[in-house]
Amino acid sequence: MVPTPSRSAVDELVTMFDHVLEESGFGWDHWHSLLWNLHNVRDDEWDRAPVEGHRTIRQLVLHIGDGFLSYASHAFGDRSYQWASHVVHDVSPGETSAEVIAWIRLAHRELHEHIATLTDDELSVLRSAPWGEQYETRRLIELQIQHAIYHTGEINHLRALLQGNDEPGNDDIGREASN
Repeated sequence: MVPTPSRSAVDELVTMFDHVLEESGFGWDHWHSLLWNLHNVRDDEWDRAPVEGHRTIRQLVLHIGDGFLSYASHAFGDRSYQWASHVVHDVSPGETSAEVIAWIRLAHRELHEHIATLTDDELSVLRSAPWGEQYETRRLIELQIQHAIYHTGEINHLRALLQGNDEPGNDDIGREASN
């Protein structure tokens, strides 16, 4: 009988990558996921920068999605994805918040599907980063987890500034009723 390749490390990375997008079943402790941080962004806040700010919530979501798509293409695919083209399987982000959220789900799924097919032994394989250098597969996946969490924090902060509730202790304001 042929032994089944180990997948325990891959399974952990898949779980962490999925939790970057969306977590459920953790009560209050899902505040860091991207979709949770978007759920109470008002429609008029998606394209508004705070006073003296330049980036918008929409721009940050597109940036996170471009990371997912770029890493999927360059580390696992044909390296054809062009940064900021914002198209996955002929779907663009659209204009409404619902369309952008549907798009980020597709972009996430694109990278998720590549990660989910790996074995633990493949995590040490060198693959191309979008900028051409070679890194272990594990590190490329870690970078996308860290990158998304970093920018999700920025989204939370932008939302708080736009909604005027950036005081200490209000980092999860307006979400308690949604649990």
